[in-house]
Amino acid sequence: MGYKKIALIALGIIILTLIGCQKEEKIDIKGEITAISKSPDNKIVSILVEGELEEDTSYDKASIKIDTSTNIYIGNLKEKISVDKLKEGITVEAIFEGPVAESYPVQAKAKVIRILEQDKANKISETSSNLE
Repeated sequence: MGYKKIALIALGIIILTLIGCQKEEKIDIKGEITAISKSPDNKIVSILVEGELEEDTSYDKASIKIDTSTNIYIGNLKEKISVDKLKEGITVEAIFEGPVAESYPVQAKAKVIRILEQDKANKISETSSNLE
């Protein structure tokens, strides 16, 4: 009986430790893509995002570098999408990776970009093309 109690207590401590160690990544910026930079071979290499400084964000304007290790998602879906889905006018949030150049706007590499909302013009054109 004593071993069961010790085992249960140890298991409880381990579970609480693991739960406490889980780290939710902070959103560095949330806003609208206002500019896109492309490489000579027409691949998206960076975006300029402008938003409001909010309680859950660190910056209101950022030049964000994108490379092959950047994960891009739609909302909270776990399925990765192509960088080509990024367009001016859409609302995104980004989590940075590595050092941040504290200029204005800040410059950083994106670890994760989530598309939160497509721009209204894009929604209208997609809706009308789906009706045809």
